[in-house]
Amino acid sequence: MVQAPVRINLTPEQQALVRQASGKNIASLGIEPNETGSGWLYSAGNNQFWLLKHSDPESYRAARRRQKPRINPQYARFRLRVGKSRIHRFGVFALERIPARRNVIDYTGELVNSVESNRRTKNVKEKYVIKLDDFWRIDGAVGGSGAEFINHSCDPNIRYRVVRNQVVCQSIRPIEVGEELTADYRFPNKAPMLPCRCGSAQCRGTINVRNSRRCGETPQTAKVAGAAVGALIDDGEKNSDELRSWRGRAALARARAGCPRDSGQDARVT
Repeated sequence: MVQAPVRINLTPEQQALVRQASGKNIASLGIEPNETGSGWLYSAGNNQFWLLKHSDPESYRAARRRQKPRINPQYARFRLRVGKSRIHRFGVFALERIPARRNVIDYTGELVNSVESNRRTKNVKEKYVIKLDDFWRIDGAVGGSGAEFINHSCDPNIRYRVVRNQVVCQSIRPIEVGEELTADYRFPNKAPMLPCRCGSAQCRGTINVRNSRRCGETPQTAKVAGAAVGALIDDGEKNSDELRSWRGRAALARARAGCPRDSGQDARVT
C-alpha cells in the first residue's frame, strides 16, 4: 500500500537554521517513501533530495541490485538502447540519427550531498555519480535514466551540461544510427590515474585530463585571458565592457576550433 506524502511545517527557529545553512527560505518539507529508491524523498518547493532510511548501507545495495541496464524513455528525446560495449561493459547506442547540439537524455538518479556520495562509492567498483554543483551529486545507480551507462571517450559525441538544476546529455556532433554515445569524463589529473580504452585516434591514454584548458585555447591564450579576466573580476568590474569583450573573444576562439556553443554549465563525472 502506497503511503501518502507527509508535510512538515518548520518552526521559525528551524526555518532560521535552514536559511543560515543554505540561504533558502523553506517553510515546510514534504516527505514520502519511494519504492524504487533506497530512502525517503524530501521535497521543498520544486527541489527534491534523498535521505537513506537508515545508516545500514544494505538498503542502498539492494536498490542498486534492482537497477537494470535499460533506457527510461521518459527522459530520452531520441530512441536509444543499452547494449554490450567494446569500451566497458554496457554502453548506450543510438537507434536513430541524432543531430548536433541536441538534448539527448537527462541524467537522473538520487540527489545526494557530497558526504553521502563519498560514503556510497567508497567500496563500490562501478560508480555512476555525477556532480551537479558544489553541494549536490546525482547517483545514477538508483533511479537512473540509462544515461549512467554512457562510457568515456577522449573523442566524445556527448557532453554533460547543467541546465535549470538538472544534468542533460547533449550531442556535440551528429550521431549516426548504431553509434555508441560517449562523453569525456575528464577526471582531474590529481586523482588516481585510470587507463582509457576508448580506442579513438585522439586517446590521451588516461581518463584523467592532462590539463584544465578549454577547447580552442592554447597555453598562452589561456594564461593571458585568465589573468586579465581575473584582474577585472578582482576590481569588481564583472559587468564591464572589457570583461564581456574578453569572454566574447574566448567564445570566438572556441567556435573557430569547432567547439560546440555553450547552453549551460559543464557537469563532471565524479
